Parts: sequence; C-alpha cells; structure tokens
Amino acid sequence: MAEQPKKPQKNKKTTQKRRQIQRVQRIQRILNRINAFRLPVNENLFQTIVKLTVTTAAVAAIAFVCLSDADISVRGIIRGYRDKSVLSHAAGQGYPAELNGSRSIDAETVSHGTAVLTDTAYTVYDVKGRELISQPHYMASPAMKTADRYTLLFDRRGTAYALKTLSGSVCSGTTDHTIVAGAVSRSGRFALVTNYDTAHSYVNVFTKNGKSLHKWKSGSYHISDISISPSGHTVAMCGVTTQDGKLKSVVIIQKVGGSANLREYTFEDTLLFAVRFTSDSSVTAIGDDKAVRLRVNEEKAQVYSYAGRTLTGFDVSDNGNLALAFSAHSDGQNTGVVVLNTACEEVANLSTALISPDMELTNSRINLISQSRFYSYNLDGKLMASADIPADSQSVLTSGDKILIRGITTISEAS
Repeated sequence: MAEQPKKPQKNKKTTQKRRQIQRVQRIQRILNRINAFRLPVNENLFQTIVKLTVTTAAVAAIAFVCLSDADISVRGIIRGYRDKSVLSHAAGQGYPAELNGSRSIDAETVSHGTAVLTDTAYTVYDVKGRELISQPHYMASPAMKTADRYTLLFDRRGTAYALKTLSGSVCSGTTDHTIVAGAVSRSGRFALVTNYDTAHSYVNVFTKNGKSLHKWKSGSYHISDISISPSGHTVAMCGVTTQDGKLKSVVIIQKVGGSANLREYTFEDTLLFAVRFTSDSSVTAIGDDKAVRLRVNEEKAQVYSYAGRTLTGFDVSDNGNLALAFSAHSDGQNTGVVVLNTACEEVANLSTALISPDMELTNSRINLISQSRFYSYNLDGKLMASADIPADSQSVLTSGDKILIRGITTISEAS
C-alpha cells in the first residue's frame, strides 16, 4: 500500500497571532461604528452595553482587591464565609454583658461588633451585645489592636502573638525577643516591634498568613509605638533616644519591603510616645508637649504645641481629626478638650471641668466619662446627652449606633 502523504501541521503561534489580529479587527470595526454614531439601537446594543458594564465593574472590583491587598485565595474566601456564619450563632441576652475574665483590659470596634480583651479571654459581641466568640489567650500582659475584621493580640513584654477573625486564628506564633508594640491594618498585614540583642529595637511586618515582608533594626532609637497604613503598604513608628543629656524623638515612615526611610522627622527635647495612620499618606504623632501631623509626600511637619498644659488623653477619629484632653494642672483636674483637623488647626475647644476623663472622638461627637458620669458633646461644644454610669467604668466607645461603656467586669450601653 502506498504511503499516504502527511497533512501539514499548523503552526500554533501563527494560529494564535491570526486570532489576535482578527479580534483586534472586530474591536476596531465596533469602535469605528461607535465613533460614527452608526451603532444600531437594538437588542444587540443593549446586550453589548450590559456586557461592557459588567466587565467594567469586574475590572474595578479586581483593581480594588489588588490595591487593598484583600485575600481572594480559596483560604481567604472560606475564612470570610465562616466569619459570616458565626453571626448566625450569637448567644446571650445582649447588653449589659458579663465579661469573661476577672478584669477587662481593652475594648475596640471590629467589623461585626465589639472586641473585648480581659486578663484571660478575647471575646467579640455583635451589635446587639450577644456573644459571637470567646477564646482564652494565655498571655501575661495581653494587648489588642483592631482594624476592620482583623484583631491582633500580642503579649506585651512576652513573645506570643495571634491574628484573629470571627472564624478563629488566621495565624499565630512567637517572636525571638519580647514584644514592645504592635499594629494591624485593614488588609490583615500586621507589624510587631520587639527588643533585640544587637539593636535598640527590631521591626517586623507580616502578611496575614504570618510570612515576614519587612525587617528593620533600629540602632539609635528605642521604638515605642508603630502604626501600619490601611492598605498595609507603609509603616510609621516613633522612638526616643538621649543626646547630650536631652531627649530626642523621631518619627520614621517606611515602605513595606523598602530598604530606605521614606521620611524621618526628628524633634529635640520632646517625648513622642504614640503614632497613628489617619490615611495611607497621613500620620499623627502624639508627644508629652506637642502633637505632630505628617504626610508621606511632604518634608515639613505641622506641629501643635500644648503651651504648658498637661495632656491627660487623646483620640483620633475615622476622618483624621485629633482630640486632645488638657489640664492646666498636673493633677488632671478641670480638663478641657481641643479638636484639631488634618491641617493641625483647632476646630473645637471644649471646657468640661472634668477630672482626667476617658475620651472618644467620632466624626461628629466627643464622648467623655468621668466620676460615674457619661457626657456627649457635638463639635460645636453643645451637650447632647449625659447619664449616670457604673462607678467602675473604664472607657467609652461607639459601636454601630450604640455608645458602650466598658467596666471592670461588664460592658453596657450608655443610657
């Protein structure tokens, strides 16, 4: 039998290129028709518009996810589903709620309610005050930071840490040296500051799954506080040292994964002890005699001097405003509250005559508790509400539409 001639094989690259050219030509013909206002108004046009709208929305959603460092892995999607399923299993009668532990330490808002840290447990309540989860933490000096759905627990002066959501622990571990400070972002990235053998401080930034992204050693300053931007791409820290017998403070801003400081601001004869990101590009630092506003793209810092007043408390609102509580005396009596906008300008000045109140600043209110009383003022200084509260009240916070009072063993609504 005669051998059959072989069929010529098609070149795959040539075929793919031809298809790409044909696709481009089809798109060009459609664009030409649109530009000439000759696209027919019919069912095909409607379908085309729908497809374009859906595609645009999908692209925008993907871009948002990428820029926000959201977790779209299978593990992240499952974790989000489990977080939501926990909401359907809330238990309890609501506020007031008895806390799990003998002494409360902190309370912060999270995306589904309120997280409360006690000496023995971490508990989350939904917006109605029903218990969603409660877990022991086994930390001697527990501290907590929250952002959106994430909570970072760490043992201050210990080595243990854990990143949590409603569905449980996202990651956990221990550091080689004792932890000094921590921070978490809305993206789930978190940062820890520890002591170190060959440096004053050691900074490490992690992914939500516990992988190290950024490491930095400070040989000159003792880093006292750290903050991470909402996207998780930038960190800011404040530290202190002594030079010629005088205090010297610094605020350092770094890009996660970068090898050099984006900004470094130094302040003589002052003690900066807290730092907060108010946006991805704006940072606020709090000191014993001044507050400082910084921007990543600006070299000059904006400074607000306390003018000899004693700082008794501070808070930063979601819109970036800063509230500072001052007393003219070192004993904290006759406290007044000043609110600064993002330009470091006074927008409110409130005389309360309270003794060292705990304070919360929202976008529209200043909430204060002192001497078994709760007070709420608008930013014009008008008293909007007041009420008696338990004598053991420790702090005030807003969660959803409720104003909550954290006591030593209970958390309740301000009536």
